[in-house]
Amino acid sequence: MSSLTDKVVIITGASSGIGASTCVHLAKLKPKLVLASRNVDNLTKVSEQCQANGLSSESILIVHCDVDKEDDLRNLVDETVSKFGHIDVLVNNAGSSIYRSIMDTTLDMFDQTVRTNLRAPFYLSQLCIPHLIKTQGNIVNVSSISSTKAFPTAVAYCMAKAGLDHLTRTLAVDLAGKKVRVNSVNPGVIITNFQKNAGMADDKYEQYIDRPNGDILYV
Repeated sequence: MSSLTDKVVIITGASSGIGASTCVHLAKLKPKLVLASRNVDNLTKVSEQCQANGLSSESILIVHCDVDKEDDLRNLVDETVSKFGHIDVLVNNAGSSIYRSIMDTTLDMFDQTVRTNLRAPFYLSQLCIPHLIKTQGNIVNVSSISSTKAFPTAVAYCMAKAGLDHLTRTLAVDLAGKKVRVNSVNPGVIITNFQKNAGMADDKYEQYIDRPNGDILYV
């Protein structure tokens, strides 16, 4: 891995799960971290964990951000540039899921899932790209094995993550000439609060549990 020292890294969904773990891990590499989420209390805890891993408080920016809101995404970029002057890396990690069959998935549920998992990364990437061109930076989209493997009662989530994969490919082609790299990571089932709240049994990593009263769940 090339040095991340003083690189400005935005991570959405940074308050828990994969996002929080990513922040804590990267803290050892001494970047300037921008922690974005709706849960500021949890972001503060993650910030403290990053500092325990050797990252100074001056190198951490906490931004309240609901990725479903365009104003919040614009504010995230503005606050980042205001504090650190530039952007080197965008990690589109925030996501949502709803576990219901197609017949039990309302259009509102579908729209919510696509809005968080696909529309938000599209728009935030659009906002960050002018800055990333200047730094020859990169975008990392946190997708899922669900983008290529069908899971029961997860039709909207699987579709949205498949869309995120193709967004990654398309942006990679569009931005290659400008030396901006775009990649995705597609983890399998990881037991975090995201999955536990969905009703997944700890010993059933490979299965999703049907939740008759499933709610929209956020990383």
